[in-house]
Amino acid sequence: MKTDLGERYVSFGSREIPYRLQTMARKRLRITVRPDLSIRVDAPEGFTEEEISEAVRSKGRWLVRQLDEIAAFHPLHQTYRYVSGETLVYLGRQYRLRVVKSEPKPAKLRGRYLHVTVDDKRDTEAVKRGVESWYRRRADEVFARSIEQCFEIAGRHGAEKPDLTIRKMRTRWGSCSALGRMMLNLYLVQVPVHCIDYVVMHELCHTVEHNHSKAFYRLLTRCLPDWEKRKAVLNQFSVNPL
Repeated sequence: MKTDLGERYVSFGSREIPYRLQTMARKRLRITVRPDLSIRVDAPEGFTEEEISEAVRSKGRWLVRQLDEIAAFHPLHQTYRYVSGETLVYLGRQYRLRVVKSEPKPAKLRGRYLHVTVDDKRDTEAVKRGVESWYRRRADEVFARSIEQCFEIAGRHGAEKPDLTIRKMRTRWGSCSALGRMMLNLYLVQVPVHCIDYVVMHELCHTVEHNHSKAFYRLLTRCLPDWEKRKAVLNQFSVNPL
């Protein structure tokens, strides 16, 4: 039987680490850091709260590192207002939007800032167009490069080189039609490169095997042996529309 004991805290240096505690019939204590920055502790029945908190505290350094890494790489869900200071995500990393009043020109990434120049900083539609245009240019380059690299491998196993379409999609990272047309989500450019390569290789394999049969997964494993690890990282992300 599982018992939810609610939220608890431990201190590690200057950090307060919150975690949600559950007790259940298990032999060992398990600590899980989730993509939403929450921590869950599953403890064996019979453990005292002092024993549990000490076990969590002993993992403090690892927990802080995990939390900071997820915060740095995981897309933030938000409603964009297109003003300076907002967080944007590109290839798994966070960048800040910097809106500059000047003669309009293509947005440019400088250090950890995406600079967007507009005639009027209050014109958020113009800022939005600048941001989206930049994402599309980067997606064109990143996806084309990924397809070239992945096709070098998949082509040896009978895959066909597809025509590419990039569009906004709210629930899917990509798809491939029976006619060999690959469609990739514009927002896929927000995730790490190795995850993009996984999606591309997945769709390339569909040009040979058109379903998710055992034959498809055998082919995917031959082309990308660590695809399951890449998929696990991708699953931490979700589509984050502009």
